[in-house]
Amino acid sequence: MNKLIACPIDSNNEKRISKVFLLFMSLFFLLPLLTNTVVIIPVYTMLEANVAYSTSFLTVTIKYVQDFFDLFAFSSAYAMIIFSSLLLSKSKTRFVVIFYAITYFLLIPLKILMNAFIYGSVGTSQQLIIDVVYLSVYFALYMLQLLAVYIFAATDSNRFISSINHINSSKRATYSKFSEESTRVLPFRKLLDWYNPLQRSALKMSLLVTIIKVGTRIINDISFGAPDSFGEVMIMVVYYLSDLIYGAVAYLVALFIMHLIFEKLKKKDEDVSPSDICEN
Repeated sequence: MNKLIACPIDSNNEKRISKVFLLFMSLFFLLPLLTNTVVIIPVYTMLEANVAYSTSFLTVTIKYVQDFFDLFAFSSAYAMIIFSSLLLSKSKTRFVVIFYAITYFLLIPLKILMNAFIYGSVGTSQQLIIDVVYLSVYFALYMLQLLAVYIFAATDSNRFISSINHINSSKRATYSKFSEESTRVLPFRKLLDWYNPLQRSALKMSLLVTIIKVGTRIINDISFGAPDSFGEVMIMVVYYLSDLIYGAVAYLVALFIMHLIFEKLKKKDEDVSPSDICEN
C-alpha cells in the first residue's frame, strides 16, 4: 500500500501500528468521552438546574464543548477505520470497531452512576429502566452509525484498489501517467477530493452525521410546535446552521486524524531506501 502514499509507512510493523492505534483511540476517542461523562455533563446538568445559570452564556458554551468532545471522539474513531481499511490490515479496523463498541457499551452504566452522583440516587426502579432504555437507544444509534461508516470505508477502499489493479494491468501508455499522478491518497492535495477514497469516505461520514443531527432537530422542533415570532425563527436558523457546521467539523477532524496517523507511521529517515524517498 506504500504506492498510494508519498512517503512509505511501516505497514508491516504490527507492533508499532498497534501502539499508535491504542494511543490514538485512548487519547482522541476514550479521553473525550470520559471527560464528557465524568466532568462536562455533570457540570452542565447542575448549571442548567440553577435558575441563575440555566440560560447563561457559560451554560450554552459548556453544552457546545460537550457536543464538540462527542463529535471529536467518534470522528477520530471513524477516521481510523477509514485509514486502516485502505492502508493497513483488517485486524486494525476490527480493533477500532471493538474498542468503539465496548467503550460506548460501558458508558451506559457509567452514566447511570454519574446520575446517582448528581442527583443523590439512581431514582426509582421505573426511572432506572427508563434511563437504561434511553441510553440503550443511543448506543444502538452509535452502532448503526459505526456500521454505515464501516461500509463506506470498505466499499470505497475496495473500489479504489480494484481501479488501481485495472490500471496496473493495462499496458496502455495513458494509464501509466494516470497511475503515477492520480493514485496518491496521502498527504491530501486539497481539502475536498471525491476521487480520494479516504476523503470520499470521510465526506460520506460527515454527511451522515449532518443528516442525523438535522433529522433530530426537525423531530424536536415538531414536538415543540411552530415558532411564534421572528426571533424564534432566527434562533431555529442559527441552530440548523450549527448542525451543518457540526458535519463540516466532523469531516475536518477525520482528515486531521488521518494526517496524524500518516505522520506517526511514516518510516524513519534511516529506514527509507533511496527508491522510497518522499515525493512532494
